[in-house]
Amino acid sequence: MKAAKIIEMWSRASRQIPHTSDDDIVQMFANEIAKLSYKLTDEELYRLIAVGALVYQRGFREFDGTIMADLLIRTLREGGRA
Repeated sequence: MKAAKIIEMWSRASRQIPHTSDDDIVQMFANEIAKLSYKLTDEELYRLIAVGALVYQRGFREFDGTIMADLLIRTLREGGRA
């Protein structure tokens, strides 16, 4: 499935899902990665964990993690392992 389709699905689903806390979102994402982890290569798993770290960091802005988030984003865009 292409990323554009996933984003479209998120957009439609977001209208139906009740508001959740940042902690809930992080926990749900971690649970889903855990269920898939045995199917993923180390590279794929680390990339999902890096994206999860970005979600976590953005949700908890009281910690100054902007530099780390920017590094993760740059690494992922360049196709590297975080």
